[in-house]
Amino acid sequence: MTASSPSSGGIKGFVETRVLQGQPLTSELTAILLVYFVQGILGLARLAVSFFLKDDLALTPAEVAALTGIATLPWTIKPVFGFISDGLPMFGYRRRPYLVLSGFLGAASWLALAMVVQSSWGRSPLLPSVLSRWPSAM
Repeated sequence: MTASSPSSGGIKGFVETRVLQGQPLTSELTAILLVYFVQGILGLARLAVSFFLKDDLALTPAEVAALTGIATLPWTIKPVFGFISDGLPMFGYRRRPYLVLSGFLGAASWLALAMVVQSSWGRSPLLPSVLSRWPSAM
């Protein structure tokens, strides 16, 4: 009785054999898999924010829905971001500075949600929630 041993190729052999069903692990395929992994992690972050708003800040379902709706506004103006980044290059680049800037903005807004927001009215979660969606819209 012979069994194919994925350990002969190590982790890469296991991934190619079991996960990718025999497809070679190329750099393009790795990039695609990483994009889907990041999208899944962002879904977990949205779930955590939903529970934070509901449990810690004691917002009603209507208030959570309204806040979530407002927080998705950056996605409605996503084409404008494209025109801005193409028409106004920063430091000689068109998209790279905008991506770096949005990454810092997103990190700062997630930190603000974790450390600054204390109640639903005193320090509103509105601004950090909206700003946390900007990087994914850019």
